[in-house]
Amino acid sequence: MEMIDLFSREVFGDEGRGIALLVDEPNLQIRQIGLEPGKAVPVHTVDASVTLQVLRGEGIFFVEGETMKMGPGKLLRIPSEASMGVVNDSQLPLVLLVIKTPQPEPLSRTATVGGAKGSFINLVDFAPLKPGKEEAFREWFRRSSEVFSRHKGFISRTLLGPIEGGSRYAALVEHESKETFMDMHLSDDREDLTHQAEPLFLGESKPHFYELLETHRHQPKNMK
Repeated sequence: MEMIDLFSREVFGDEGRGIALLVDEPNLQIRQIGLEPGKAVPVHTVDASVTLQVLRGEGIFFVEGETMKMGPGKLLRIPSEASMGVVNDSQLPLVLLVIKTPQPEPLSRTATVGGAKGSFINLVDFAPLKPGKEEAFREWFRRSSEVFSRHKGFISRTLLGPIEGGSRYAALVEHESKETFMDMHLSDDREDLTHQAEPLFLGESKPHFYELLETHRHQPKNMK
């Protein structure tokens, strides 16, 4: 028998977000996540069936394009391969359990599935950063992503970093449609966040727009 003191295992980390691994067994994995106000778990695809249980606080949960507010006393069940994210939009810490059953399977290197055809893609080629502004830029990107994720139709926002001596960053933004993207693009949130980022760059960033035609992903070996 084992008793786990959840309160003593709360972790928030230096950036206001922390993860504690509570149970790690072949058919069960339980993690406890702590999010300070304004912090988030970015939208991502889960690799196993997931059950979320809020222990204290409340936040906004995103699952497959749907948005819901949840606090203690409820469970949220998410199927494998679904997209999900969490934002603590309150003034108090948010602590939740993430229960995976069974453990994630190793991913096959040969499986192919179709993507969300018709999704609207915005690829942003950021202007070069001013010297010493990388940390401020990364923090701005995290903060702005948390705000944009609350807009209707938001799917994901991914930061791409330079490699092999490069210095330019890029972002990949996915929305359900051009219409939902433009609603966000013309919002006060976007205007305010753009002004906040202007002192970080040398020049102007360049956006490019696409329609998602198909996606090839790995799948668990037991999926056919």
